[in-house]
Amino acid sequence: MSEEAATTTPARVLYVTDLTYEQFDPADLCDVAYLLRSPEHALNGVCLMASDGDGERTLDALNLRVNGAATTPVAYRRGSEGLLDALREAEEPVSLVVTAGFAGVAEALAADRALFRRTVARLFLVGGHANDYALPERAGERIPIDPRLKERNPERFDPAGDPRVADPEERAALGTLLTSGEGVIWLPRDVCLWRYAAPQILSDGGPVCEFLLRELFFANLRALGPDADRYDAADAPALLSALPALLLARHPDPTLWLRLFRAVLARVEVSEAGDVTAFTPNPESPNLYAVVAIDGRALGKLLTARLRDRSLAGD
Repeated sequence: MSEEAATTTPARVLYVTDLTYEQFDPADLCDVAYLLRSPEHALNGVCLMASDGDGERTLDALNLRVNGAATTPVAYRRGSEGLLDALREAEEPVSLVVTAGFAGVAEALAADRALFRRTVARLFLVGGHANDYALPERAGERIPIDPRLKERNPERFDPAGDPRVADPEERAALGTLLTSGEGVIWLPRDVCLWRYAAPQILSDGGPVCEFLLRELFFANLRALGPDADRYDAADAPALLSALPALLLARHPDPTLWLRLFRAVLARVEVSEAGDVTAFTPNPESPNLYAVVAIDGRALGKLLTARLRDRSLAGD
C-alpha cells in the first residue's frame, strides 16, 4: 500500500471488551468514543465478552452523544461465536484490540485459526504484566520502570498482578494468545505506561467528554467503597486506554510515535497457567512486539483533541 493510501484509508478495528452496564472500565468507553470520532479509523464492531450485563445500553448512551440520534448504531457481538461472525463478515483485514475476555478470543482462535490468519492483521492484547510481581523469588525487573510511577500509582504494581486476568481461565488464555504467533502486539499493564490524568485532560471537552467524566466519576465512587468521598472520586486521576494500540493500528510504523511510546521486539514465554516466565527484549527469535509508553499526558491530550467538539473558552 502506498503512503498516500495509508493516510487516506481508515484503519478497520474490531474492539473486544467486558464492558457491562453495572460494572465497566471507563477507559473502554474512551477507546470506543475515540474510534467513533476518528476519521482515521473504521469501527467494525464491538464484541462484548461478559456473559451477562447490558453493555449495549452503555454503548448506546455513548453513541448518542458522539453522533446524534439519527446515526447508525454500533454493531454489537457477544462471546466467541459473535467474534467469529464479525471476522467472517469482515471485508478486509482488521486490527483486533482486546482489552478483556481473553478466554473467548482464545476459544475463537482455536475454533478457526485459518480465519484469524486471513482476517486479523494485528492482534493487540491489553493487560497482564511483563514483570511478574506475584513471584517473589524473581528479583528485579525485565524492563526498568520509572520509580516515580511506582510512587504515584502503586496499585499498578500490586503483587496480585492485573485484576482482569485474576481468573485462572483468563490468565491461561492470555498466555496462550501471547505465544500464539498471530501478529501479536502486547500492551502490558506495568510497562505500557499510558495512564493519564482524566479529569484534568477531559474537563475542557464537549458533551462527549462530559459524559465520559460522569461515567469515570461514577466508577471511581463505587470503587472507593461505601465510605467514599465524592470529592476524592471527582479528583481520581485513573484511566488506562488502548490508545497506543489504536495509533499503531493506524500507523504500523512505530517510529512515527516515538515521542509518545515505543514498540520493541520481544520474546515472551509462559507457563501452562499463563504466567510470564521469560520476557526478553530484542531477542534473536521474537514472537511479538511489546509497547512501552512514555508520555501518558501527551497521549491523553491527543485523545481529548479528537473527542472535543467545541472550542475552548477564549479560542
